[in-house]
Amino acid sequence: MLVDRYDLFIFDWDGTLSTSTSLLKALRLLNRRYSVARIMGNKELYKIDTVPQFRRKERINKLYTMTYSLYSMFYKPRLKPGAIDLLKHLKRKGKKIAIFSDANRYRLFIEARKFGVLEHVDFVLSADSIKRYKPNPTGLMMIVDRFRYGKRRCIYVGDMASDVFTARFAGITCCAVGDGIDPVYVLKKVNPDYLVKDIKSLKSVK
Repeated sequence: MLVDRYDLFIFDWDGTLSTSTSLLKALRLLNRRYSVARIMGNKELYKIDTVPQFRRKERINKLYTMTYSLYSMFYKPRLKPGAIDLLKHLKRKGKKIAIFSDANRYRLFIEARKFGVLEHVDFVLSADSIKRYKPNPTGLMMIVDRFRYGKRRCIYVGDMASDVFTARFAGITCCAVGDGIDPVYVLKKVNPDYLVKDIKSLKSVK
């Protein structure tokens, strides 16, 4: 089983463990109608192999974080079904759990505490607190170094193409979740190591 192959599970927050349904529907519609790749230009969503592409994507994710934080002041996110059960399942198996997200650090801690997630995780890091946004792998590498696991024993779970790139740049495995912001066809384009339909499906992946 997938959960038995890794010792450290690192989760994204927005769109992975938590969701604001109205915003997700709007962003997924935007993705289908206009294509994120067209918005970024030159299919940069699917290929990040130059420094300008990398920096541009990092700036876009920073802007997304600011926009989502503003949105969440009016439309409160909620925890995804099965998220707590998954975290409990991982803890019973002796796994370490961390959260790494571009989310504003204050909002991230407030929401994680409100949803009862903090009691099930070992460490939380916001890209906002280190000023290094995805796909910059600095945050993931800091978490991996903190727990002193080999990279092959670590996995990052996220819902966007940028999460896949971030894990790849950090040298760790990535599992993409198909019910988040980026639709499945976008996630398939960037070839994650695993692709599941939703967060609760993770514990049953072989």
